[in-house]
Amino acid sequence: MKKLTEPLLIFALLFLPATALPDDWPQLQKNPGHTGYTTDQPNPPYRLKWRFEINEPTHTGSPPIVAAGKVYLGTNWGNLIAIALDSGKKAWSYKTGTAILGTPAFYEEIVYANSMDHRCYAVEAGDGSPFWTFETGEGILAGPVVAGGKVFIAGRDGFVYALKTDNGEEVWKSPVGGPVMATPAYDNGVLYVGGGDNRVYAFAGKTGKEIWRSEKLPGMAIRDYWLVVSGDTVIVSTQQVLSAHTTHHKIDKALMEPFRERHNGKMLVQNELLEQVREWYIAHPYQKTFHVLNAGDGSEKFVAPIVHVHGGGCTGPLPVLAPDGYAYAMYSLGRLCASGWAFVGRLDLTGGKLEPLIKNRYWIDKNEWEWQAEPGANLDRHSAFAVGFCVSDQSWGLARGGDKIFAVRDPGWASGEGAYSYIDLRTGKDGWLYGANFREILRGGSYGGAFHATASPMVISGKYLIHKTVRNLVFCLEGK
Repeated sequence: MKKLTEPLLIFALLFLPATALPDDWPQLQKNPGHTGYTTDQPNPPYRLKWRFEINEPTHTGSPPIVAAGKVYLGTNWGNLIAIALDSGKKAWSYKTGTAILGTPAFYEEIVYANSMDHRCYAVEAGDGSPFWTFETGEGILAGPVVAGGKVFIAGRDGFVYALKTDNGEEVWKSPVGGPVMATPAYDNGVLYVGGGDNRVYAFAGKTGKEIWRSEKLPGMAIRDYWLVVSGDTVIVSTQQVLSAHTTHHKIDKALMEPFRERHNGKMLVQNELLEQVREWYIAHPYQKTFHVLNAGDGSEKFVAPIVHVHGGGCTGPLPVLAPDGYAYAMYSLGRLCASGWAFVGRLDLTGGKLEPLIKNRYWIDKNEWEWQAEPGANLDRHSAFAVGFCVSDQSWGLARGGDKIFAVRDPGWASGEGAYSYIDLRTGKDGWLYGANFREILRGGSYGGAFHATASPMVISGKYLIHKTVRNLVFCLEGK
């Protein structure tokens, strides 16, 4: 770090904090395990504090971070950008050689970012000046992970590196089976990495010694997003072998149609159905895309009844892991149409039981796109886009702040009033973050229209909600 004279040091300490604060969200999904959970709970009503047009393309599946009074993100043009949290104005920009596709990480006054130019960059958070760089053998798609005084990076060269945070010196280097295309996760002294061979690898954080490698997981690839780990559970998502539409039609034909007939079309009488989904996956293991592993040895913990949710044949969104012992995840209930329906559910990490968070809503018939709160009651025309459900061939992102789950669906258009919503876990109520006024936020933007592409979750920091949209806008909502 740069050495400051005494007066400047006093000024920096008083007015320009550059270390992480309790309300910060300094890494991908808050922490090295990417659990997506914080005790911060912004409550409605929410008002727009600011919006920032990036004017560059970004990887829409890489959310920003918040630390020391700034929002940090990377762009496809290789720029690491810092935005002032209080004003939404650009604070500085640092240029790398080419695209930054993963989420940066912050630790003790330094922002770390991986670039497809083969390098990891350490940049000073205060003014964006260079600190150190480290070069690997190939481009680095995944974001860095900071824990235990080390920066962990994994790239397309098939190696995992542990670097010292203060000088970029290599501590250890270990191979995995093929290019890494999803950000690793770290918990309790262990780094978990998804290899290009569709196996998860566990390495000792201090030494790089391989602890275990999982069996090859079903699916085409581990890509686009990240691994999630907490306690004895590791969760990884893989790309479907078949397209989302093909899989949904298979499940719909085998399970959903008979279920609707038995229940007169009431789709949210789900307990029986979800257990049937689990049984279907046990009988068709090559179709599984949501994998729950034991952190101790990489074995399968249980088969989750979660049908893949994502468009474009990509990887499904990752869940939020909370201290209450549940994973909060998106899951689909297919229907005989192009899209299917998606919901937020609570997955018990002990036995794998999935509980719907939205209850008492019914599907009217197979040709009807709207839902009802109860038989005979009508909701308004936006009801299908409220937080409880939406089409499952679009991307999703989840984060949890206190007792609220915040859900994002990819709005590839400029009027996405139904794309941002929440569920209150205490009351069971759900609602939009900003209602139809989201048109005010999402207007304009550039390099947008990334419909069905990867979508990033909300970032939660104190009373603020920050999101980077598929139209390459960043906005900040302020709650109570």
